[in-house]
Amino acid sequence: MTAAVITQESLSVPHKGSYIRKVILSCMIGNALEWYDFALYGFFAKTIGQLFFPNFSTFASLMATFGIFAAGFIMRPLGGVIFGHIGDKIGRKDALLWSIYLMAIPTALIGLLPTYAQIGWFAPLLLTLIRLAQGLSMGGEFTGSMIFVVEHAHTGNRGLYGSWVVFSLLVGILVGSAVATSTCHFLSQEELYAWGWRIPFIISVVGGFVGSIMRRTVDEPEQFKQAKAHHKEHSTPIVALFKSHSKMILYVITIELSLSIGFYMIVTFINNYLTALLNFSMVMSLLTTTVGMFGMGVAILLSGWLSDKIGRKTVLISSALGFTFFAYPLFIALEGGFTSALFAQVALSFIMGSFFAPIPATLVELFPLTVRSSGISISHSLSMAIFGGSAPLIATALISYTNNNAAPALYLGGASLIGAIALFFMKERSKEELQ
Repeated sequence: MTAAVITQESLSVPHKGSYIRKVILSCMIGNALEWYDFALYGFFAKTIGQLFFPNFSTFASLMATFGIFAAGFIMRPLGGVIFGHIGDKIGRKDALLWSIYLMAIPTALIGLLPTYAQIGWFAPLLLTLIRLAQGLSMGGEFTGSMIFVVEHAHTGNRGLYGSWVVFSLLVGILVGSAVATSTCHFLSQEELYAWGWRIPFIISVVGGFVGSIMRRTVDEPEQFKQAKAHHKEHSTPIVALFKSHSKMILYVITIELSLSIGFYMIVTFINNYLTALLNFSMVMSLLTTTVGMFGMGVAILLSGWLSDKIGRKTVLISSALGFTFFAYPLFIALEGGFTSALFAQVALSFIMGSFFAPIPATLVELFPLTVRSSGISISHSLSMAIFGGSAPLIATALISYTNNNAAPALYLGGASLIGAIALFFMKERSKEELQ
């Protein structure tokens, strides 16, 4: 089905404001839930380590806990294959429903798991299996949501609508941090270890329930419905993807270098960097990270809107070059005390938000409809698994090897330069109809 046959302008179903808001909100809830769990697992890493692993040492338990966390990244590409296939072959809506089930139910199950003291090695085994299931969901949730929202949008607002999907990640992290902090504040240490840590995980099922109901009430994007009606028998999307669009997968991984490395370095690594290497208190470190995320949120909505006005390439290249030229001096500024570190964190987060916001619309515009779900899910998941999951480890290794606390900025800046060069050759499609 060519773009000449089916275009957004040719569709007869109008986009009412209330309906598109329902589409965006239904996708935001699932993404927020995914990152709510991300925040909870990181916040309670020490508690989980002590409860689910033999108490050889705090360090060993913590390493094992983060090892299971990393295992989820390994499953993301497989999740991209599975949910990408469902999205292209069966329907975008089905992929979104199954991904939210696969995130909400396992997250709640973490809160119900027996500990090592109760069932021995079955405890970390079950925890590992749950994290692997969540990793599968992560391979389809964010990419499925961005496709669903952007395909529902008009040509002139794909960037802005897609940016709300990105914004939901921050909502999930902030809510997760707030719930975890409140739990720790209102409960004693004994209550927290006995049962309190379970509550934030269990209540996630509420968000999953609400999100699944909302997703059942929205329709497939009209363009996808018409294409599916014209193709009674589909080929295998993943075969068509690798046969005709394999270079595009590598291209997406390249242009996403700023995102995959930058996001996990700024959101995950810097918080530990401030406390472990620069001797910031946990309160001060979390404060800089939280304020930085608010700055990122402002940048996301502004940049998504701006990409509709001046084009995706201009916004993306400018943001990538922002990391290339400013990452190193901003990392040096992190060492200059609280005020300096706060400014640096906000600046880095603002650049990150500016780059991240146009990504949903950009990726949807790169792939044709018939392989769009598979192409975006697989390429984005590979990018996150290879470069995102390893970013904190590589950053730590660079500091150790060079004895330079700002060395991670060279990695981020260099990778962003490569991405900016690749983006220079991308065709601007923000004013065109989707393929």
